[in-house]
Amino acid sequence: MKKFSIIIAFLCSNFIHANLNLENDIVLPKSNKTLRTFSGDLLNNESFHLIFTKNKISKKYEVFSFLFDGNTVVALPIFTSETDVNIVSFHQNKEMLTLLLSYKLKNKSFLKKIDFNLYKNSIQKSDPLVHDDFLTSVRLNNRSILVYKNDNNYIEIADFISSLKPVLKRYTFISPKDSVKVFFKDKSVSSINTNEFVPNGAVNDVRLYFKDNKLFFTRDSEEPLKFNIIGFDINSKKTNTTELLIFNLNSNLLSPQLSVFNNQNNQKYRKATSYVIDNKLFQLALSKSEGYIKIHDINTNTTVNNFPLDESLSKYIKNNDEFIGLPKFLKNASKNKYNATLTVNKTTTDKLRLRIDYVDVTYNYNYNLWYHHQFIHQQFHNQFIQQNIQRSIPSGFGPNFMDDEAFLSATVLKQKRFFEVVLDVDCNLLEEDLPDSFYQEIDKEMYIDNLEGNLKFKFESSCFLKNNFRYIAYNIKDKNFVIHNISIK
Repeated sequence: MKKFSIIIAFLCSNFIHANLNLENDIVLPKSNKTLRTFSGDLLNNESFHLIFTKNKISKKYEVFSFLFDGNTVVALPIFTSETDVNIVSFHQNKEMLTLLLSYKLKNKSFLKKIDFNLYKNSIQKSDPLVHDDFLTSVRLNNRSILVYKNDNNYIEIADFISSLKPVLKRYTFISPKDSVKVFFKDKSVSSINTNEFVPNGAVNDVRLYFKDNKLFFTRDSEEPLKFNIIGFDINSKKTNTTELLIFNLNSNLLSPQLSVFNNQNNQKYRKATSYVIDNKLFQLALSKSEGYIKIHDINTNTTVNNFPLDESLSKYIKNNDEFIGLPKFLKNASKNKYNATLTVNKTTTDKLRLRIDYVDVTYNYNYNLWYHHQFIHQQFHNQFIQQNIQRSIPSGFGPNFMDDEAFLSATVLKQKRFFEVVLDVDCNLLEEDLPDSFYQEIDKEMYIDNLEGNLKFKFESSCFLKNNFRYIAYNIKDKNFVIHNISIK
């Protein structure tokens, strides 16, 4: 196959004016040292792929960008910077592909918005924006929403839609004991992407969901009942509630709406978690020998349904021939080495698939870790092994990867131990066969592990489209980058 060399022309203007259609062999100039790659999913069966480099002559950082439709690779303008940059989020609005990039200068964080006009093959950069106090983000197909939290003063929402500058909305804490301030105190936030099949979801105490232009933050509270004289919990059972904080982005003012939902009869359990979808809050609470599901309507703050995890549920259980039965499931799920998880996925028949599972305590849900964990692997794998890091890091749909060390904890291999039940639109249990999920469940680990196991590649990164797995990688033997498409089975 013919090889193309990407030549840096008009460097002072930071981009190539010509629209280069390439075959799948990409050779960078010898003056550029590759740092890593990044891959992202776009609309219309397209993906984009970035190669982050440092120019050994100019000492500047240069990012080579490519668009891929599964057949043809198109070179986008190159952009340069004085410092290394990292992806926070990205989205596409019509012909405009937007990258939100973070970087640091003298211990201060900044954000730069890069807009590629895919029709004109041009590039535009915003002025730097302050990026300190970044908390989490929501990445939609055509929009990125970034959340900032100043510990003492405010919550701020930066909404990136079409203009170079974001729409900013701020809620200022009214006192040191402001309920919103207390809600987020000492907590990381995990953003849940409900626009895909979610097998397990997050185990963070605070989570973020997006629906109908509203931000839904949940905080699962677990407060021990008794402590001994030196402060150790002597009763492992906990009281569990879910606090719900809503910010309506349709409003000109960022006004919080806070409510509290109790689990089944305020009983005490070893493990509890929750999930939000379509203005319904689902709660799971379990101990060694019993468990409950409770479902609330968020709009009316009323209970929609509740049912125990006991033998009466057995006839409704679906989708796991290896399921060990509820008594053994509860006994295992309540162990200290596991965290219980609850997710709800829509079906093609307008029903709901409720999945109950448990994961190793080292597991950490992260939307971008599933899609781009090679990027993190290249930066942190050796450091992780040396330090044996096992902790949860603030994350979201577009984390600052320079701060994220949770790579291995997101790819913990586990047995198939979950079970599912089917609910109708009113959240009643159904005995029918499990309908197909609206979003396909993909064994992403299998595709990613196969790519990482290919010894002829390095600097690989990947992303998933509806029916395709896309990746970019450096071919060690041929000394070039390749971009490929694999159909998902």
